[in-house]
Amino acid sequence: MTALENNISMTSGCVSGLFWAACYLLLIRRAALDRAHAMPLAPLCLNISWEFIFGFVHPQPAPMNYVNMVWGGIDVIILWQYFRYGRAEFPKALPKSWFLPVLGLSLITAFLGVLTLTRELKDWDGNYSGWGAQILISITMISLLAKRGSVEGQSLYIALTRFIGSLAVIPMQYLQTPKSSFLALICVAFTVCDLGYIWLYLRQARMEGINPWTRI
Repeated sequence: MTALENNISMTSGCVSGLFWAACYLLLIRRAALDRAHAMPLAPLCLNISWEFIFGFVHPQPAPMNYVNMVWGGIDVIILWQYFRYGRAEFPKALPKSWFLPVLGLSLITAFLGVLTLTRELKDWDGNYSGWGAQILISITMISLLAKRGSVEGQSLYIALTRFIGSLAVIPMQYLQTPKSSFLALICVAFTVCDLGYIWLYLRQARMEGINPWTRI
């Protein structure tokens, strides 16, 4: 990369990191207030695996490795909240005793999946696995909203910081993989899904008589 491209990349990554950190903190706050987990299990497992791998196992260049470590630390709290509140929403068709084994297996599968994909594709920047987790979050958040039929555990500010944080990282990832049609497709798909989720959230908030701008 040229010096200009490197500056753009670092700025892109740091801005993204700040917005995602804000999103995580808002997730923790809303989950604690509503006593309901704020992130579905599958993307949570992928996120914490991604952050551990690219913070410690295959660390990205500074300062992004430190950003990943911070994200990972915050994600541990979100994982604890899932452990605390998730059992209440565990599928009724399965025995409650399966809750912890399912959680453990999901974490192991996600970690090994991200690790093997990274090494097989030599994706040392984590772009493919990162955007895979991103589109999964976008889809499962819509599913969570539909399943609950309420804005419990969610807020408009969570959706906006997550959306802006993901948009902010696109310049950095474009410079790293400029010819990836797959990543271009995922960027478009995530944008459509996130805008759809925001619209559905606003619609649900109106149905519940909640002002989305005052619900933080």
